[in-house]
Amino acid sequence: MNPKSATDRPIPELPASALYSSPALGRLWKKVHLACSPFLHRPAVRLLYQQPAPFLLKKLTGPYSFIALGCADGHKESLLLGKLPHPSHLLAADTNLTLARQAARLLPGLKKSSLRIDLTNLLPSCLYRIPRPRLFSLFGVLPNLDPMPLLHRISRSMKRGDMLVFSANLSPGRAGPSGALPLLAQYDNAPTRRWLKAAVRHSRSLPPKGRLEFGIFHDPRQRNLARIEARWISKGGTVVVFSSRRPTAPQVEVWIRRARLQRLSRHHDPRGEEAVWLVRKKA
Repeated sequence: MNPKSATDRPIPELPASALYSSPALGRLWKKVHLACSPFLHRPAVRLLYQQPAPFLLKKLTGPYSFIALGCADGHKESLLLGKLPHPSHLLAADTNLTLARQAARLLPGLKKSSLRIDLTNLLPSCLYRIPRPRLFSLFGVLPNLDPMPLLHRISRSMKRGDMLVFSANLSPGRAGPSGALPLLAQYDNAPTRRWLKAAVRHSRSLPPKGRLEFGIFHDPRQRNLARIEARWISKGGTVVVFSSRRPTAPQVEVWIRRARLQRLSRHHDPRGEEAVWLVRKKA
């Protein structure tokens, strides 16, 4: 299979938030995570989420707040916070409020709160009232949203002393589309299909009769960026119901610089399929 071009763009897309917008969809996503996630099935990937801790211990010398953006059930964040002092304030924020509440119960913090958040829009003003310094996390989110607007929004909300730790699912090597080809089976499988078909049924904007097709495409905004997509094809047309960007590590470094962020550390899993970055806002 060769990566497909974007010459047939624009193709409408289901908002990413629609995939997690009900408790039932949240439960189906969790089944996908349990069955398919390299985070659960490869210890080397889980280790990634602890590796920024030694650097953070040098920076977090007093009370701090932890803001878990797109936290899902909080298990990735728990690995990092298990190596750090407990934050004075913890905010768990996710599109699915049920998952955010689960994360708030799981994660440590002297004062805890949970919030439904749409990361495709401006970040809520309540983030600015959380005591500083603040450590933001963004685990498992960047592949599914347009990366540059999201990183810009987070960067604008950061102040001096704040830091952001985020993960990215990568295409190994330097050629994004060809590097993503072996990864397609992580997406085109029975649990993922059940989840996405349920999202189609839950959406009032999509015809219920159709078929899901998975493939690798060039991202419409960055042609050399590989994007794994699931498309719902029906008599009414084609809609992208799910997409996952698989950048190369150099591409992520470019995003960091364009968002006026500065890399503090970077950690790769041995296969080069996932990495975690720790950044701060440029002075």
